[in-house]
This record gives sequence, structure tokens and C-alpha cells, in this order.
Amino acid sequence: MSGKNSSDKRSRNGSNTALIARRAADKRSAINEHQAQHLLALARYMTEAAIFQWEVDSVADLPQDGWEAFTDLQEYELFVLGAYACGFVCSDLVPNADMNLITSRPHEALREMSLPQIRHFVHTLMRSERAGHGYGSVIYGALRAGVFEALCERLEYGSDLYESL
Repeated sequence: MSGKNSSDKRSRNGSNTALIARRAADKRSAINEHQAQHLLALARYMTEAAIFQWEVDSVADLPQDGWEAFTDLQEYELFVLGAYACGFVCSDLVPNADMNLITSRPHEALREMSLPQIRHFVHTLMRSERAGHGYGSVIYGALRAGVFEALCERLEYGSDLYESL
């Protein structure tokens, strides 16, 4: 043994690989397939939980004033934590994606987005949610607009988002 403490192990970019980082990923950090698929699953579970909670047929039928009960759902908390854990919230991105454009036409907007653009959108969504905590839910508004269904579709079927085998 070299006498060096195991906590001195550094990755190629200089970060300590023997300790848990206390900051979000940065925009240069790769998102692997498992992270993308996990965020997809969390978004689906959150969507299904909201539909089940209000016993409606689609997200468009969710009550406009249901954001408080929605943010109490375990699936909501898991999605929020998962967005950070899966690398979609970054320490070096500015939360300025055009939310109105995306929520007004989610399928069209997300279909055209690259992975960095999707990451920027999710980052903006999450930062906006934190900034408005207790005064509404941007995530709930996006859910009602069909954003999460479109996001799931893009992550599941957007082969251009993934490396070739």
C-alpha cells in the first residue's frame, strides 16, 4: 500500500472519486442511458400517480388548483430528487429555457430538442419549481400541459439522443 489515503483518489477531471459530491452535475457531465431511462420512469410514475389521485382520464383533466396535493405525492418527490440524481440539473446552467414555448406545444418543442436542450429545459423547470416553492408548482403546470408525456416519448423513442452501439 502506498500510504495514501483512499480519499485522495481523483478522477481525470480532478474531482474526488472516493467521496460523494454535494453539488449538482455540470453541463459537461455525460448522461448515461440508465440515467435517462430512470428519469423517464420517474416522470411516468409521477404522471400516473397524479391521474390516479384525481381519478381522471388524462393530465388535461387534472384540476387547475391541485398543485398543493400534487406536491405531497411521493412520486413528485422522487421525480424532483431523480432530476438531480440523473444529471439533468446542472451547477453551471442558467435557468432560462423558454418554458412558455415548450408548455404551449410540448410534443412539437421536445421532438426538435437535442439532449443539451432537454437538459437545459429540465434544469429550468427544476430551478423554477424551487424558486416558487409554496406559491404554486411549475412542474404541476407542465404536467397538466402534457410536457411529461412528451418528455417520456422523446426519451424513450428519440434514438438521436443516444450513442450508437
